[in-house]
Amino acid sequence: MSSLGAKSFRFSLGDWLWNAAITGFINIVEHSGEKIQIKDDGVEFSTNVLEDFSEKYFAYFTDTYQKTLSWYKLVSYKKVIESYKDSNFANLDLDGLKKVNVFIKDVAKKLLTSSSYKAAFELIGLQERMTDLEKKLHKVNEPKTEEEFIKQKDNIKNEIEHQFSLIEDIIEYCNSAEGKKYITAKNIIYTIIRNGWDSVSFLNPQTKEKDMFKDFENYFVKDAVDYLESDKQKYRYQCFNCGMPIKDLKNDLSFINEVGFDVARKPSHVWNYNNDIAICPLCKLVYSCLPAGFIYVNDSGLFINANIDMNYMLSVNRNVKQSVLQEIGGVLTTQKLYQALVESLRKQELEKSKFELSDIQVVRFRKGTYRFNILPHAIIKLINNHHQEISTLFRTGYKEGGDRYSIYEQVLDRVINNQNLFSFLYRLLHLKLSSPMNCFFSTDHIFDILSINFEMIKNIGGMQGMDNNRDILKEARGAGYYLRQEYIKGDRNINKIPGISYRLLNALKTNNRNMFMDTLLNCYLYVRKEVPNVFLSMFEDDDQFRTIGYAFMTGFIDEKKEVINN
Repeated sequence: MSSLGAKSFRFSLGDWLWNAAITGFINIVEHSGEKIQIKDDGVEFSTNVLEDFSEKYFAYFTDTYQKTLSWYKLVSYKKVIESYKDSNFANLDLDGLKKVNVFIKDVAKKLLTSSSYKAAFELIGLQERMTDLEKKLHKVNEPKTEEEFIKQKDNIKNEIEHQFSLIEDIIEYCNSAEGKKYITAKNIIYTIIRNGWDSVSFLNPQTKEKDMFKDFENYFVKDAVDYLESDKQKYRYQCFNCGMPIKDLKNDLSFINEVGFDVARKPSHVWNYNNDIAICPLCKLVYSCLPAGFIYVNDSGLFINANIDMNYMLSVNRNVKQSVLQEIGGVLTTQKLYQALVESLRKQELEKSKFELSDIQVVRFRKGTYRFNILPHAIIKLINNHHQEISTLFRTGYKEGGDRYSIYEQVLDRVINNQNLFSFLYRLLHLKLSSPMNCFFSTDHIFDILSINFEMIKNIGGMQGMDNNRDILKEARGAGYYLRQEYIKGDRNINKIPGISYRLLNALKTNNRNMFMDTLLNCYLYVRKEVPNVFLSMFEDDDQFRTIGYAFMTGFIDEKKEVINN
């Protein structure tokens, strides 16, 4: 940070944490309509942007994540009520009644009795009124059958109208200006902001200020304004982040999750047990904007530290945000974060101009911890080249041990970490054999993954002996398919295929070429067919062996139902 005058300052790019915080700060300020000058690796701003900053801070999060909040789930129910009223409840059936009761029990009553909502109601002076409404709200009696429902529909309709009247009152209060302001703020604090920092201001369990806007203003904003207006000539210390003079070392980084530490309790973290890590109040304010620099879905977050220049970094991360949140009313999953990353990288055309040799750092937040990856140009190009194959994996997955896993996430996770996919290919093919009912993917998807893995290995110098004029993968898959056809026609038995498949997969998993070829030769002897010459390439190196072997297996293990002639 550097001073450009009495009322103007400049922030420059730094490490990933600072860059994410600056991105968040810019997002908040620009969202409020204020203008900021962005130049190359820095941003210049007037101190006027700090006016009503606490209002701007929460407004950004509310407008960005509004439709993901529990508040929205509550107030948006008004559309359901209006739909029933417009039809005079003609479209109400037993299933509809059950859904109304689920909303009353699991949404309305649950939220109204939660501590965060009670605290918000207290701030706007509605605690007693909302408690009274919640007590009157109850489920409507559900008949056991549709026939009983039809007989009792008039009475049920009257009772639902009464409950809807109570819900409409609740929605009116919650959707008022003050209700929305404080309830959404409470939602955001615990679902978004807490991912970035904790234990200070309104997240300090011992804070005496119940109004989160005032608490944030007093702890972060007022401190920063006072610092900017102070005479710093006699300040002895320097800000650890920007180098500006500071009065003391009381502002440390301990409030930042997974990065800061309590200097009083853990003095061994610093040289000679003497802490000199402290930041100025203005940097502390910017670091409080860290959650606005990430885009969050459930317990996961993403920030792309593309620190080539400020505009570029902002553009990449805004593409991510737009991609994640573009499906209005859609269910947000961690898959959307990976999809957003892929789409953002494609939009930037990183192979061109000054970005051609630049690597990108991806910072992922998952269940309270940060994970870091450097995406080299080759990986970015791989993702772009195989965008179609990657996209087809989006809705694929499998169940194992009672849990469901996303293939899309696992493939991209390995690609980002520059890990080969052989072990994952083995798992998918093994599952296809052992638990086909738990597999929500086809062998076509496995072949797409193999194609991605093929290019990954070639990018790091592997499989140099592969003939580039031949489509080895398709040849190997075709060999597997035609061998399978030989087994299922005539008087041969399709039941032999699983046993053979298990032996071949075990050979691939253990990298045992002899076992694989022995099994394969026996198969071709059994069907009295010549062994395709595609298998000659398996002896070049281990990667070629496994690549051709798994390609063969995608054709040999086929989930389609076959017609067997007896």
